[in-house]
Amino acid sequence: MNSLHASRPARAGFALLELMIGTLILLLLVGALTQSLRMMSQGTASTDIDGQLQTQAQQALRSIIASLKPSGFVTVGGNSFPYLFEDGNATGAHAASAHAAPTHTASATDPDFGPNREIVFVRPADADNDNRPDLDAAGNMIWSGDQFSYVLVSRVDGSNVLQRRVNGGAIRAIANNIERITFDNNASSGFQVPLRAIRVRIWLRERDARGALHRYFTEAVVKLRNG
Repeated sequence: MNSLHASRPARAGFALLELMIGTLILLLLVGALTQSLRMMSQGTASTDIDGQLQTQAQQALRSIIASLKPSGFVTVGGNSFPYLFEDGNATGAHAASAHAAPTHTASATDPDFGPNREIVFVRPADADNDNRPDLDAAGNMIWSGDQFSYVLVSRVDGSNVLQRRVNGGAIRAIANNIERITFDNNASSGFQVPLRAIRVRIWLRERDARGALHRYFTEAVVKLRNG
């Protein structure tokens, strides 16, 4: 009889130990699952940022190519186009495109480090809006006096936005999160770009919620109308 009563506390103690072990295992499983879900969420966020940078870069490049293709290496009103300038420092007849230098966050060892080289260009005149260049009596193309430009400017929060402007105004935002953009002709590229063509390079960067830096780069060479 005494032996029977003594075994009951032992079994109760063993059951309590089993319960504690099971609870511990359950807590470990919940912790592992939570960590896994957190890592999956962070990975998805990183993928989303990379995708957004790629989309912005592609949209910007398409806009630039569409604008530049009808352009040409010409002289209008005694001024040569395209006109290239660095970090907003447009001067003379092209001063309408001048602006404050944008924010640079890249360091000297980064692939996107360096000044921006922006552009001012002209397009053929189309007074009748028939989407065909106007011609003079001799059949020569008439070039518009409007100056088109792509410039990189900083917002109040320090982020950079690529803008397309007409005569320094009519501003249209093209892409965000751009660290650097360069336009180069044959001379400015060190003779790497073909004559009568413009090379555009775009570097984008953005930090995620953890502070990790994401980058994207794209480029294209555009042959102009008279190239």
